[in-house]
Amino acid sequence: MAPPRSAKQPGSTAAQSHPRQGRNARRQVAEDVDDDGHAEDSANVDDEAEDDYIELSQGTAVQSMIIGGLNNQKKRHTVNKKQVKEKYSRTKTEVQDSITTLFDEHEEQADTAHSAQLKRLADLIALKASLESQMTTKLAHLQTMYDTHSRELSYVLDSRIRELKK
Repeated sequence: MAPPRSAKQPGSTAAQSHPRQGRNARRQVAEDVDDDGHAEDSANVDDEAEDDYIELSQGTAVQSMIIGGLNNQKKRHTVNKKQVKEKYSRTKTEVQDSITTLFDEHEEQADTAHSAQLKRLADLIALKASLESQMTTKLAHLQTMYDTHSRELSYVLDSRIRELKK
């Protein structure tokens, strides 16, 4: 079962329960006094004018305070925006420099590797040329040896055939 409700809320105060009356409440009181007596009428008019002057001066003070606050906020916003733009430009420059440095280092490493590969390729091509010349020399030597052996074999066979014919 739910607990019974109390008439007064625990968090409410007197200021919260009574709405703020402000400038209009003073005018109502002044009008009430006007109805009661005519002699006080001129004094009330002076009070009303003075109240309006106070309210206007308070209004301008409040307005100038609000405008000053807004101007200060606008200045802070402008300063913050400027700081963000400066930080962005610095960060952008740093990142671009970092990327450029990274690519330069990569290009240096790639150039070093490429030149090492080209040197190795040149060495291998020279070795290939050397081996091909050796192979050509050996092939020529083998061909002469083959020709020599085939002539000798032909001579041996011819002489054997002659012997058999005899």
